[in-house]
Amino acid sequence: MPASSDSPDRLRILQIGAGAMGTRRLRDLSARDDVEVRLFDRRDDRRRRAAERFGVETVATLDDGLGWEPDALVISTPPDTHDPFIEVALEHGIHHFCEENIWTYDHRVVDRVSRERGLVSAPSCSFFFLPIIQELERVVRDELGGLHAYQMLLSTYLPNWHPDEGPEFYARRRSTAAAREMVPFELVWLNRVFGAPTHVAGSVKESGRLGNSSEDTWSLQLDVGKGVGQLVVGHASPTDHRSGMAVGTNGRVAFDVFAGTITRELPELGIADHRSIGSQAADLEQAYAAEIAAFVDAVRGAAWPHDYLASSIATGALAAAESSARTGHRTAVDPDVQPARLPGHRHDE
Repeated sequence: MPASSDSPDRLRILQIGAGAMGTRRLRDLSARDDVEVRLFDRRDDRRRRAAERFGVETVATLDDGLGWEPDALVISTPPDTHDPFIEVALEHGIHHFCEENIWTYDHRVVDRVSRERGLVSAPSCSFFFLPIIQELERVVRDELGGLHAYQMLLSTYLPNWHPDEGPEFYARRRSTAAAREMVPFELVWLNRVFGAPTHVAGSVKESGRLGNSSEDTWSLQLDVGKGVGQLVVGHASPTDHRSGMAVGTNGRVAFDVFAGTITRELPELGIADHRSIGSQAADLEQAYAAEIAAFVDAVRGAAWPHDYLASSIATGALAAAESSARTGHRTAVDPDVQPARLPGHRHDE
């Protein structure tokens, strides 16, 4: 339980939302002595659980939360509800952290207001803090040589996502479907490791038999500098995979994020090995804790490793893929063009 001191050195952080991610943020923030955290959530049951589990004060309205005069907001709500809270943060001059986006708020506005008002505006980049991704980034940067191509497959099973929640759970809705959300989530870290895409050819399909008349498979063919990439994300197969490989001028690197392994076959460097870095299951909660700690550090003056332009490129690549799937044409990635509200629609609809 956090210290009860009212020291001016303690940051006041208003946690917005107490779903799965919001609960993680409450857990990690409430364990810190240098932070005082309160929860805003409209649901009585979530406020009650948070108070019992973490000993935090809670509020039922945003106005009450803002009346507490927080230094920062942590926005952990469904991805189609982020924008109003970002606007509140910018309008009131409050630092903010926002969970992963499907639609990124206008990066030019965020950058301008943040510079003018000295704000930290931090879109999520959880996998930057995962040891397997950190090591993969090092291997690609220092050992792979010039990138020729990479492939990445993420397959999850939607019925296993929060089975205790009903159809109101955002990942079961067409606009915020699990696989759709995970395309930019994966691209945030893939772009950091392999480089951001300039053009995309995309395919979006309902391949499975979940019975919800919603797309469940996204495939992206990406132009990445002089190389190419391929990302496939699906949520309808009852198996889980998060793995890929990359080939470059020095050889091949294979990686399995779930298992936490990297295999290097780099004959130009005389390297051939298979190493266990740490599985996602073992390291993920620590990565979330490290991420929110890095946000607290950023509010106190440290650098944040990800910005709204980079987030806009990731979500813009999703928009380009869906546009390509609709038109049949390879499409440029434009960070100012964000996805349509529904797959298969134009972004301006």
